Amino acid sequence: MADISHTEPRGIENLAATADDGSDLRPDSVISQQPQSNDNGRAELTVSTVNWRPNTVTPLRPMHGLDFLIGVSSLLIQQTVELNDLTSSIDSENWYIVRVPNGPSLFLASEKSSKTQRLLCGVGRGFTLHLHDNSRQGAMDMERRLAAASCFFPFRLQEMKVITPPGDYIGRIQQQWTWMVPFYLVRNINDDVIYVIEGPARLNKSNLMLSEFKILTSDSLRQVGKIFHSWDRELVSFVTTVLFPDCAVQPKSKALLLAATFLLEYTYFERAKTSCLRCNCC
Repeated sequence: MADISHTEPRGIENLAATADDGSDLRPDSVISQQPQSNDNGRAELTVSTVNWRPNTVTPLRPMHGLDFLIGVSSLLIQQTVELNDLTSSIDSENWYIVRVPNGPSLFLASEKSSKTQRLLCGVGRGFTLHLHDNSRQGAMDMERRLAAASCFFPFRLQEMKVITPPGDYIGRIQQQWTWMVPFYLVRNINDDVIYVIEGPARLNKSNLMLSEFKILTSDSLRQVGKIFHSWDRELVSFVTTVLFPDCAVQPKSKALLLAATFLLEYTYFERAKTSCLRCNCC
């Protein structure tokens, strides 16, 4: 995949797709009901976006899949178990459910990758992750290139792009090379750093099962959120959770942090679930 570090422009804003202009200003109000227009062709769904209380249901016809992120303070990513993973030595394409903790599911994520890379490259494989909302329409795509998942190979580091239909680039997650502490930059459409993600110093297999990554401001001076991997007793499985910063009120900022969560899920947390580290151990 071509490197986009020095290309201009970064993409085209599709204002018809979502009202998010990429700024970090808090919206004046939370949309509780859209105008009754069928021009966008989206299915009418019954979803609550105010504090995500299951007993308080209001009608919402989202104009775009990112609108499901309005009013969300945290998200939980749960990987589904495939029968092929239990009976075969070759990893299958991953499937995930993205849900609000103790609330409804928002997206279904499906991986598209080559069998060769899954066999030889493991967690460092390239893939495209398609996220669909509850109306089975595409919400966003996350494209990750084939890259080294080890800190000993600084020549082709991790990078994930986020694209919304019909093909609008909104930002990327870029790994920075360090000796010990994992370090990632969250860049918007203008390639400005809006958040920094810093991992723990020790990343052995036992620590990865219950590890935490800090979401820092762009100057790395203040923690505003976190991404952590933990055991969920209700779901009886390991899950990955992202706590959004209070300032990340725009859907596009949350979409970029969700992409960063998936990148960490593949690069670190998935490695803790397998006994074969292949050639990409760190």
